[in-house]
Amino acid sequence: MLSNSVTTPKSAGHLKPNALSLGDAVILGLASSAPAQTMAVALPALITATNYAGLLPIACAFIPMFGIALGYQRLNRWDQSAGATYTWVSKALHPYLGFSAGWMILLYYTLGTTSTTVPAGSYTLQLIAPALANNKLAAVVVGSFWNLLVTLLLLGNIEIAARFQRLLALVEYAVLFIFVILGFRSLLLHDAATPVTSAWFSFSGTEGTKGFWAGTLIAVFMYSGWDAAIYVNEETKQKESNPGRAAIATVIILLFVYSLITFAYQGVVPRTELQNSAGNSLAVIARRLLPGPGSVLLSLVVLLGTVACLQVAVVSSSRLGLTMAEDRVMPSFFTIVHPRTGSPWAVTLFMAGVNLIFLALTAFEGGGVREVLSNISGALGIIASLFYALTAVAAVWQYRGVLLHNAGNFILGGLWPALGAVCLLLVVVEAVLTRAVSSVVVWAGLGATAVALPIAMAIHYIGKVPLLSVSRQEKIAAPDV
Repeated sequence: MLSNSVTTPKSAGHLKPNALSLGDAVILGLASSAPAQTMAVALPALITATNYAGLLPIACAFIPMFGIALGYQRLNRWDQSAGATYTWVSKALHPYLGFSAGWMILLYYTLGTTSTTVPAGSYTLQLIAPALANNKLAAVVVGSFWNLLVTLLLLGNIEIAARFQRLLALVEYAVLFIFVILGFRSLLLHDAATPVTSAWFSFSGTEGTKGFWAGTLIAVFMYSGWDAAIYVNEETKQKESNPGRAAIATVIILLFVYSLITFAYQGVVPRTELQNSAGNSLAVIARRLLPGPGSVLLSLVVLLGTVACLQVAVVSSSRLGLTMAEDRVMPSFFTIVHPRTGSPWAVTLFMAGVNLIFLALTAFEGGGVREVLSNISGALGIIASLFYALTAVAAVWQYRGVLLHNAGNFILGGLWPALGAVCLLLVVVEAVLTRAVSSVVVWAGLGATAVALPIAMAIHYIGKVPLLSVSRQEKIAAPDV
């Protein structure tokens, strides 16, 4: 069995402390969830799954997601590590499970980068060569250039990347809400293709259990990414409290953002047209709401949001990779940090290379842009549900000794995170059993995560491999908060 004693080698450099504020952490969480890019990808899938009752899965997914965020907040008070879930699960539960969690998160960000890079290419082409916007190969090639550009930016100071994120967030949210207002206007003037009915707000509107579970899985994908604020905790001011606050604030903000956008946008154009819009759904909606400049403006905003999301994905995965390398479960060269900028440049370059490989594989996958993005969205929903649930279990277990000290500890530290874990696992099970997702999605989501435990065991029992060894974690007493 793996030992729980710690023998962690020193990193070849250090992440830069106190570089980010609470506001920066919130912006990183929002950028990682990428409302513009996420809605461009998820809205057609949500309409397909739930008809026009997507608001119900969005609201239902918030309840467990908020519980998970509470678990993250408490675990961050206990231990501020850039490895976050990987470190916490390793210490609170077992290093094998910790490695599995880290594996899932790296897989999530790798697939997530693909789901952001392809739309980045598609929206760039929408602006410069509209005829190629739905050409998968062209979108992959152009998106790869964005991937390289973002990687180069992240090799510098994290403060520069944070300032860039603030600018992107300001523009993205301003334009998104301009179109939310236009969408509400369209609904009030009965100018929308599909008028508002009571079915938009009822379970019956999802056309059955299968539609509800599929929609909830998509909603989990929509929320996922808020935890990016946690992966920069070592670089955040007041690192014991600010990252956790940022995570909770991000989840609450996303509930309102996604609810407003879904309600305002989903009825603007006919359902068939929206379903066939692939990753360009917001451009199609904008063309109807603001003929002429609307399509170009919203395409530009989605592109900016996509680039912001891509940047945060690389930031989060590189910090996690660095921490796992310090525990010797990833190649040792991942620990190389630039002495001046504090950037983990070695793992950043490696993850960029892996992302490009996945993009190349995407170019040869069957189906068009819409099918690729739909499959990736479902797989990401499954993977996110699993590692979020595992983190919540770690939070409850780590705080088990203080849960009965007062009502706050019991509800916020135990009941709600546990409820979140059970709900997310139930979503995955029901989505699979009711065949709400395709076999491709199931294999991509569950199959890819299932290999984590064998890999962890191989790392343990083949400890003589030069670059890999066992993660040995030290348990720390949880504070009574």
